[in-house]
Amino acid sequence: MVKGPEHEDEKWIEGLNQEMKRVDQLFEDAPSPSLEGLHALAVHTLERKRKRMKYELLLFLLVALFIVGGGLMAALAAPMILLFIHGFGMVAGISVLVFSKSLRSAGKKGIR
Repeated sequence: MVKGPEHEDEKWIEGLNQEMKRVDQLFEDAPSPSLEGLHALAVHTLERKRKRMKYELLLFLLVALFIVGGGLMAALAAPMILLFIHGFGMVAGISVLVFSKSLRSAGKKGIR
């Protein structure tokens, strides 16, 4: 007489083998793309990438043009306010460098 657990293991392994064979049969029928199809896909992908890069460059240039144009219009409309903002920024930067201990000692890491 065959023992229960070993017989169940054999049934399980046999069922697993049948399922694996069924999966193998399913994937054997799947057509693989031809070389021409892969080449056409690669060409199409490169063309889409090239068009997207051109679009992004055009968008970047337009945004940069609007930003620079806005800055120039502000400089022409109120030059004293623009000079005040630049001067205040320079003074603030210099004061941060002078009064910040960690920034002043950043170059002296090796010296104790």
